[in-house]
Amino acid sequence: MGVLLHAFLLVAPHHLRAQTTTDTVQLRMHEVRAPRLVGTMAGSKLEVVDSATYARNSASDLASLLASASPVFIKSYGLGGLATSSFRGGAAQHTAVLWNGFNIQSPMVGQTDLSLIPLAAASEVRIQYGGGTALWGSGAVGGSILLNDKAQYDEGLAVDAGVRVGSFGEMREQLRIDFGDARWSLSVAAFHQAARNDFAYEVNDERRQQRNAELEQRGVITQVHRRIGAHQQVHFAHWYQLSDRRIPATLHEAMSEARQVDESQRFTGGWQYNAARMDVHVRGAWFDEALWWHPTDMIADRSHARTAIAEAEMRWRPARGHAIGFGVNSTQATAVSTGYTDEPRQGRNALFATYGYQHSSERWSTSASIRQERMDARWMPVTATVGAEHVLLPGWRVKGSASRVYRVPTFNDLYWVPGGDRQLLPEQGYAAEVGAVGAERIGRVRLEGEGTVFTRTIDDWILWSPGPAYWSPMNLMRVWSRGVEARVTANWTGGRTRYAATLRTNHVVSTNQQARTPDDASVDRQLIYVPMYSGQLRVGMERGRASASLTGTYTGYRYTSTDNSSYLAPFTLWSAQFTYVIKVGERGDLLLDLRGDNLLAADYQVIADRPMPGRAYHVGITYRFKQRRTMP
Repeated sequence: MGVLLHAFLLVAPHHLRAQTTTDTVQLRMHEVRAPRLVGTMAGSKLEVVDSATYARNSASDLASLLASASPVFIKSYGLGGLATSSFRGGAAQHTAVLWNGFNIQSPMVGQTDLSLIPLAAASEVRIQYGGGTALWGSGAVGGSILLNDKAQYDEGLAVDAGVRVGSFGEMREQLRIDFGDARWSLSVAAFHQAARNDFAYEVNDERRQQRNAELEQRGVITQVHRRIGAHQQVHFAHWYQLSDRRIPATLHEAMSEARQVDESQRFTGGWQYNAARMDVHVRGAWFDEALWWHPTDMIADRSHARTAIAEAEMRWRPARGHAIGFGVNSTQATAVSTGYTDEPRQGRNALFATYGYQHSSERWSTSASIRQERMDARWMPVTATVGAEHVLLPGWRVKGSASRVYRVPTFNDLYWVPGGDRQLLPEQGYAAEVGAVGAERIGRVRLEGEGTVFTRTIDDWILWSPGPAYWSPMNLMRVWSRGVEARVTANWTGGRTRYAATLRTNHVVSTNQQARTPDDASVDRQLIYVPMYSGQLRVGMERGRASASLTGTYTGYRYTSTDNSSYLAPFTLWSAQFTYVIKVGERGDLLLDLRGDNLLAADYQVIADRPMPGRAYHVGITYRFKQRRTMP
């Protein structure tokens, strides 16, 4: 807190005056570190979180951002608890989370806790829907989340310092400093948050207060880019984070003393060469992640995973509109845990190739990618993706893609004692989608819309099931997921006020198609914790230096038993936000932010027996300073 206040006092001039602001901030020029995505995902649904949405959620984590700005279902265990994603009816292990082009999924559990990822980890978030295994490897089955950093060459100095306080003892602080000249781009972000999470809730008309739910998190992220001549650059990034959280009791537990500590070090670096017809990228990463689980203050279980990744890729443009890419990837992982009898190691080596074509008229484009991976001594399924887009009418285009996907078993699936099975097969299957996207202007109203129909079938779905003495993972299920996603946005102006409204709807059916036993009642039943219906409505307005928005999010029934005999009730959450910008001197802005969540105090659960908070309020203040570099 002191660091942020000192930074504010040192940088902020004393003169304040009101400023007019806009809801859309122009993105600065940048270089994407994951060039494989550019021109190789024709036909697939891809969303970039816009700058206004990013700014509204800058003090939050990735789970909160996705819950408020995408159709991705977030399975949350409560404030400060585990939060994972479900893309199109998939499991948490079917989402790849990539930081600067590297998958940060844990090799031990195959998933990423999105509540532990602050938005300070990236300056841009992209959401890629559908199968991406041919591009990113194992785990990119339902979708991928790409966290990218942007080089800020020639942008001068920028400072962003903020504090947010809220209900249940919430305190968040963050400081980011960016500097860019002709050759260097430097970024340092520090963040800290703490909360008691001691909200009240009711169980059978008995009012309780959540205990043992404290959270504290801190970290620092450094990004460095250096230009070498006109065609080369090197980059380096480091992300350190420490999270200490207490795990509260469920509704049926009298008390809990559980505690979990997560500590991670992540390094990425690389060299790239860019010319008119060729790009070459050589990069590497090192991830070191430790977890201490304390069921009580007297007991501690430790898990420690290390991952090293090396990758080289070349993209060649032999003729106008054509791009061909080749690459190699080597991923080596090892882990230590009290649940393992030894120290397992896993080596995965892959060859991949991509092709993209865009017609000179830009009316249609196609792409294809293929990947072959070998894990230790076993060949994995060959995966591929093909897609195409075509401008059907002015402002409207149709698109479609198909892919083969797979996921290797996690370390826990293979080596956990008791129960792990080293003979497990990888999950594998096929995915496809078709859709249309476009925009029309009707009078003063601009309408934008997108609709997507998707299907995915996964064989050898890994499921932990009870046995005579303990639970074990088995390749038990064949899961068919299908559905429809739709989005409509309207923007219009009335006098000096601008208005915007966005409606999202999602219908997802994800069912087991294969009986595990002769009397298996889960066949043709919806998977647990996959809502069949969900949707979101957001309306906003902006006038001068002020803006306001109201958001309602609906989550439908979620079954909690495989035969669908038990379920959690649907719920709707309403939130509102108001922001006001004040000019600070010639180069600074002061952003005041008020937010209310669950305004109608809905009583709901996302995960069975995990209480969720009622009405909550947050107040934030952020100072932004920008001094652009004077070009010679």
